[in-house]
Amino acid sequence: MKEEMKEDMKELVGALWVNHRCKACGLVLGLVLGVAVLLFGFWNTVFVLVCGLLGLFIGIKLDKGENFTERLDRFFPNRYQRW
Repeated sequence: MKEEMKEDMKELVGALWVNHRCKACGLVLGLVLGVAVLLFGFWNTVFVLVCGLLGLFIGIKLDKGENFTERLDRFFPNRYQRW
């Protein structure tokens, strides 16, 4: 009986993934964010999300072959550089 339930759940999750992939991802993301807010607090969760998005932005730019240090040089004037 447990094996049948396990197989039914696998089939259900597989069907959801194939037919409603974006809805399933949105549900999981919403649940994870909700749990993070409850466990760590709103501002700590926002900080982690901002850091993650900043890392994603930098990674996308580097994957495209852009020189990220030139962009940082334009953003921060020479007076803020330590070297």
